Amino acid sequence: MTDVPFGVLLSGGLDSSLVAAVTARHLAGTKAARQWGAQLHSFCVGLENSPDLKAAREVADYLGTVHHEFHFSVQDGIDAIEDVIYHIETYDVTTIRASTPMFLMARKIKALGVKMVISGEGSDEIFGGYLYFHKAPNKEELHRETCQKIKALHQYDCLRANKATSAWGLEARVPFLDKDFINVAMAIDPEWKMIKPGQGHIEKWVLRKAFR
Repeated sequence: MTDVPFGVLLSGGLDSSLVAAVTARHLAGTKAARQWGAQLHSFCVGLENSPDLKAAREVADYLGTVHHEFHFSVQDGIDAIEDVIYHIETYDVTTIRASTPMFLMARKIKALGVKMVISGEGSDEIFGGYLYFHKAPNKEELHRETCQKIKALHQYDCLRANKATSAWGLEARVPFLDKDFINVAMAIDPEWKMIKPGQGHIEKWVLRKAFR
């Protein structure tokens, strides 16, 4: 699995929770488990009392991870913006906003001696998880849009994950963007990715069903 101390980034949402669950299941009996312990470490960051912290805590308790919860203040975020822009090399407001908590968390994770983290980026692009996918008129348009989102990942989510962590010498790995996984996921009939609330098909329905 890995030869260095590692953990998972856990927000408590679907994607990071699946990544954490699969990682925890496969950790036992591996070389990494023998070297660093069989209990997975998970990491979460947020403002005090944020919903993400609560959700991540619940998932961590369920999976039995060694959970690390980091808090930051609004002022901490404001103070970090200049450094965040320098490291992620963009003035895109959305990317800066999303990168700031990860940047602050990465510094604390690296201080614990962790060298690599596993993250859940890519799932929304592959499975049409963003809210506006509700408006997809048909499966062809949905598939076309997911392809465009995947092609642009290096400009947004992957840029954020890579540069916000590497700023502190921390490596982020994204299993949803494994080439074999993408090939399988993008070969799925896009009809299965269509959001149909009347049929109980919410966003990323096929992913939820696969891991049920």
